[in-house]
Amino acid sequence: MENNFLCLLLAGGLSKRFGGQVKTFAKINNETIFEKIIKTLKKQNTKIIINTNSNIEIFSKSGFELIKDLNNHYQGPLAGLYSAMHWVKKNKLNIEWILSVPSDTPFLPNNLLEVFKSKIINNRNILIACSNGKFHPVVGLWNMNLYENLEEELKSDNRKIMKWVYKNEYEFVDFPTKKYDPFFNINRKEDIEEAEKIEKIINQLEE
Repeated sequence: MENNFLCLLLAGGLSKRFGGQVKTFAKINNETIFEKIIKTLKKQNTKIIINTNSNIEIFSKSGFELIKDLNNHYQGPLAGLYSAMHWVKKNKLNIEWILSVPSDTPFLPNNLLEVFKSKIINNRNILIACSNGKFHPVVGLWNMNLYENLEEELKSDNRKIMKWVYKNEYEFVDFPTKKYDPFFNINRKEDIEEAEKIEKIINQLEE
């Protein structure tokens, strides 16, 4: 178990572009997006917590610790990250880094944490995932020493991740795309069809 690391699943959004339904529980073939993500997070060999502001009853069935945003609901990923850091501090846990992932990205790399860890250098407090020349701000590794810094940022009413990231020491970490983008995310119901195609590609690669 990676005791100094914590996996944070950010599921605090409203799924507005998904017809108001909880998109993380939409199915890709016979498995929900949530189930796929959790399966990958378990392979990171560290504790998992979920940040959510609604559907508590559904998420509680997973058996993982649930944390709500400390501030008003639905303030975005930064509020979820801050709430996770606060939870770590409150419980006096020996956590140095938090790995965050969104709840709508079903094909995350199995070696996500391993790759991030290999890129940790002394003066970098933030690592952000990249693929195909694009960065994915919600998929990141965040040092706990950012806690007070992030608290002040939220007080300034900033909710944009990269606006805050650029004020700190950060590094982009590139992940290979092979025949698909591991950070493909589900925004609309139409994306489920594309996800099913990607899953076929993955199954073929694993044969």
